[in-house]
Amino acid sequence: MLQAERFSGYAETVMASEKADGLASLGTGLSFLKSLWTREEAPCYDTSFTSFMASREGVCIPSYSDPVVWEDDPRYTVQDNGCGTQIFRTKVKKGDSIGSLFRAWLGKDELNEAVKAVSSVFKLNRLRLGRVFSAERNTKDGTVSRLMYDIDEESRLVLCRGEKGFSAAVNVYQFDVKLVRVSGRVEGTLFDAMTASGESSALALQLADVFSRQVDFVNEVQAGDSFDVVVEKRFLEGNFRGYGDIVAARFVNDGVTFEAFRFFDDEGTAHYYAADGSSLETQFLKAPLNFTRISSGYTLHRRHPVFGKVRPHQGVDYAAPRGTPVKALGDGEVTFVGWKRGYGKSVGIQHAGAVETHYAHLSKYAKSLKKGDKVEQGQVIGYVGATGTATGPHLDFRVRKNGKFIDPLKLTGNRASPIPFEKKPFFEKQMHRARLMLDGQVILAGM
Repeated sequence: MLQAERFSGYAETVMASEKADGLASLGTGLSFLKSLWTREEAPCYDTSFTSFMASREGVCIPSYSDPVVWEDDPRYTVQDNGCGTQIFRTKVKKGDSIGSLFRAWLGKDELNEAVKAVSSVFKLNRLRLGRVFSAERNTKDGTVSRLMYDIDEESRLVLCRGEKGFSAAVNVYQFDVKLVRVSGRVEGTLFDAMTASGESSALALQLADVFSRQVDFVNEVQAGDSFDVVVEKRFLEGNFRGYGDIVAARFVNDGVTFEAFRFFDDEGTAHYYAADGSSLETQFLKAPLNFTRISSGYTLHRRHPVFGKVRPHQGVDYAAPRGTPVKALGDGEVTFVGWKRGYGKSVGIQHAGAVETHYAHLSKYAKSLKKGDKVEQGQVIGYVGATGTATGPHLDFRVRKNGKFIDPLKLTGNRASPIPFEKKPFFEKQMHRARLMLDGQVILAGM
């Protein structure tokens, strides 16, 4: 029932009952309104402004000032909430630690107690550059009531001062989730098309990940391609905080239509399937990175750009900006991490089916990656660079099968299992509803 619970969290609120003569527009909420109109005893509320203010007598409603640079320490901005509290914010920079950030706000004895409280819920060495650190201080006596660190887009470390000392917790944000339909047409790149539709390039990356086994976004996307996406958008206190899952997507590439529909397994993990229930997940991705171009293909006769000699090039060169993430093409075990002569910083991975993949000219490796590690398909294993013998930033990608080099663009792999037979009816029902959203027959926030 996990799938039903996750889907009903939003879909049933925007779609009328399928039994309502099949005529009511899905998403209008008519069935919900009808249930209210037909109640024998509808509740009655006093919605007057006088009643509203009376219920909040003596309660201060925050009215935040604009943030300004704090005179005492320019690395912080400060805001006044109008209710006796100042909020100070800064971003974590190189050399910062939990102790150094706390030290500016707490006495020596308090600092030790605070760090001890935090260490029980959060690893003190997990600070990341650029994350927000903030402090809340009473404007009357200067007492610091809370210190906070934004761990990621979904959680925050909070240290609170109480009557019995300090307490710490990791709070998970409770987002307001809205469904949005996004459509666009490719004229240049998928990035440009997504930006033109009013959305972030991050959504382009998510869309590419969904179809990464069906479409080579490096080599196959062209002008005239189009997309429709139904995606969750997360809001916190009215502010957009990022994208959730793609619920359904359609991508038309060179006249061929691909569709993807989200469905949860029994463990609550989301997977994507075609309309017939076949899985979109295969053993290998189409390419180990997104949104680049092939600067040199697989050939037995290529004039080397540095040495000038004609020699085989038994791989594919993907031109990409320095620092572009490079992903493992499939599940496997790392067999090599290090410098390999003219290939520079390189990574080798052994996959099932006697397939080996090789990634060269990297600028750096993924943190802590080492020989013997198990990696998953799509996991970042390094970043594009120009180490070794290279004329510019690119990824030299090679594939061996049964010990022999093959053209990486011709590599195929097994497809994952389809929707289980017993779950097919529920999937089809959910898929048809999602397709209506893709077709624009359901009123969503992004239409």
